[in-house]
Amino acid sequence: MITPFSVLDTRTKEWKQRKDYWITTYGIQSELGREDTESKSQFWDSSSNVSVFDPTLCELMYEWFVPKGGKILDPFAGGSVRGIVAEEMGYKYVGIDLSHKQIKANQKQSSKPFWIQGDADKQLFLLNDDYDFVFTCPPYYDLEVYSEHKDDLSNLNVSNFDAKLERIIYKSYTKLKENRFFGIVVSEVREPSTTGNYSIGNYRGLVHKTISMCERYGMKFYNDMVLFNSQHQASRVGKTYFDRNRKIPSVHQNILIFVKGNPDIATEEIKGGEFECEIEGKKYLTFRHAAISINPNKLVASEVKRRCISRKTKYKNWQIIGEETRPEIKYVIGDIPFESPLQVCDMIEELTESQCRNYFESNAKKFQHWKRVEPKDWNISYKEMEDLWNLSDKAGGVSIYSETIQCGDKKFISVNEAAKECGVSGERIRQKLKDSNYIDWKYLDNSN
Repeated sequence: MITPFSVLDTRTKEWKQRKDYWITTYGIQSELGREDTESKSQFWDSSSNVSVFDPTLCELMYEWFVPKGGKILDPFAGGSVRGIVAEEMGYKYVGIDLSHKQIKANQKQSSKPFWIQGDADKQLFLLNDDYDFVFTCPPYYDLEVYSEHKDDLSNLNVSNFDAKLERIIYKSYTKLKENRFFGIVVSEVREPSTTGNYSIGNYRGLVHKTISMCERYGMKFYNDMVLFNSQHQASRVGKTYFDRNRKIPSVHQNILIFVKGNPDIATEEIKGGEFECEIEGKKYLTFRHAAISINPNKLVASEVKRRCISRKTKYKNWQIIGEETRPEIKYVIGDIPFESPLQVCDMIEELTESQCRNYFESNAKKFQHWKRVEPKDWNISYKEMEDLWNLSDKAGGVSIYSETIQCGDKKFISVNEAAKECGVSGERIRQKLKDSNYIDWKYLDNSN
């Protein structure tokens, strides 16, 4: 609907139409509950005496920064706008506000959001750590004073305000999942103009203080958008301000977006969709999602895909969902299957890979059970292959040598072994093997 640029213009036709849609469709009256607010400013585009959050801005922030069906945390809920828009878009919203009157007014407009009445500084401890987006708008110091309550931020001096805001930012951060975004809408606020002591309306630095607070706890400052509001109110006083002391009236707010973790992973999960692959028991939405989650410095999507379609045992736990790969069996020792000579030497530690290759190529009878096979003749899973390995281990392991002759009721690898066991010469063993009178003396064929 709106192009994601760093300047968002609330004056456009599209923006206004969308704002009207939200207000008229859902009967949003966000100013309710704050009738007793003491305001020191005429706000940007509000006909009331209090600031009203823009529903179109809510819609954009949720659409851009929250996974489908995700949970949104708002530690400074204020009016009903952010909660109603979130729930009607299919998200779960938890909003905290100190004012009992405000919460009641919000609940009358919609029972779908989960509104919590209380001090966010205390209530955040009670929440689970599973939110997909923090999006909020704290008081702008005492620009609006909502109550005389001792825990009300708008009723605190600057130093106490800063300390309490930082605590709430930190606690909200701890409730945010890894690889997620944190959004906060703020604006600069001036000191009171008291010319006598040269305090002449300097900025209090709320924007840069907020950035520092968030960065102090590991969040990365990622986007800074300007919300360009109506100039109607500012135009009334702009020339007077400017001619008196060169103050420029504000017609914007800052939308600060921070990221906890990796923004690329967050983006993949915001886009969502069906899982594409499973690696080491964890499912990923795309090959790129897997690459940046596992090792963004070494892996790329194409390499993840290559591993997922590989038929090597080392990548047996890299699978495309719905397209299970199976080992490519090329060798057997007896009835034990292997993909490569390297697997054999891993199992039979006294052999080198080169020896294993030689045995598969050997014509010697004692290695006749070392065979090459056609992969198409074997259709087993990695688990089935490893089960055969385990059975072999339980039976004493893979036999390096094959029994080549039978002498009576005993079998031997070679003539020399039989001669030594029977206490006769090798030549005598060979004679008996050829003599038809010794039917239980024979050469063995393990080719089958």
